[in-house]
Amino acid sequence: MKKKVKRKLSIKGLLVVILGIYLLCMVVYVIYKMPVKLIIVKGNSLTSENEILEASNISKGTSIWSLLGKKNKIKALDYVNDAKIRFNLLGKVTIDIDEARILYAYEDEYVLSNGKKIVPKTKVLGVPTLINFCPSEVENRFIDRLKTIDSAVLKMVSEIKYDPDISGDITLDSERFLLKMNDENSVYINIVNIQKLNRYKEVIATLKAEEKGVLYLDSNSSNTYFETYDKILSDREEKEKEAETDELPNETAGDSE
Repeated sequence: MKKKVKRKLSIKGLLVVILGIYLLCMVVYVIYKMPVKLIIVKGNSLTSENEILEASNISKGTSIWSLLGKKNKIKALDYVNDAKIRFNLLGKVTIDIDEARILYAYEDEYVLSNGKKIVPKTKVLGVPTLINFCPSEVENRFIDRLKTIDSAVLKMVSEIKYDPDISGDITLDSERFLLKMNDENSVYINIVNIQKLNRYKEVIATLKAEEKGVLYLDSNSSNTYFETYDKILSDREEKEKEAETDELPNETAGDSE
């Protein structure tokens, strides 16, 4: 029978294990105690750096280990969709912010691209205004589609009016809007065709219209229709004259004796 050989841990091996555990503990301790030396905030435009740092309670000297719970505090800020916090062992902390866009204002609130509605602490220039009531089910679809519009085009919009296309007692289009542009033109658009708004500058440039007017982008047709304000006013006056003529009583001949 083979004899079992009892192996004893040598003092040298024990020292190596103890040293390894010690070094590991020291690394954890150093990281735990390492202070923040440099803070860089990126991606924010609507939210100030001070707001982000105050909400997260991050400052120079803060323990890097304590950064683990700060993300949710930053995400709770009005305009913030998401936040990522990165750090290195030199004490540099980078906070990457993903912000929602302001789509438009309605009464005292801003409507954001993430669907949130907030009461702003400070006013932001260049925000379109919805000037009348819009049913919630239509507005939700409008928000979902409006957030796909280029920021440069959206900044050209000054007013938004919910303006369904109604003829008599029949609603032809319950999702139509009238946009007043900063260049003094107006645009009829509906939710289905809202992507056409991204071509606004291109279409206006192609028309080369000397007069201002209304651009109709609410049709499923690929054709573009533009009507000047003078033409719209002239047609309206003509219809009013015709209506007045129709309302005049017919002259009847007198009875002959």
